[in-house]
Amino acid sequence: MEEITLFLERNLVPVLKPAFDLFHSLIDQLPPPVWRFSICSYLVFGTIWVLFLSRDYVLLGSPDQARWRDLRLWIPPLLIPYLLIYLFI
Repeated sequence: MEEITLFLERNLVPVLKPAFDLFHSLIDQLPPPVWRFSICSYLVFGTIWVLFLSRDYVLLGSPDQARWRDLRLWIPPLLIPYLLIYLFI
């Protein structure tokens, strides 16, 4: 595990750090309610977008057309805990 950590610190951190530092410098100027609203709106709009995808596209590559394989039905319930966390914690 330590080898993986060292590899990531040597190769990935130098590439990603400038982008994250820029992002943090911009977002640190905003109050926390703006962060929460931004994250929640991102999750809500992403969920709405998923609901408008065609059934054929969502089930592409699926072995059958069973209703439980439709990912559009799974996304909203799975994102509710994330919304609750960002809104109330």
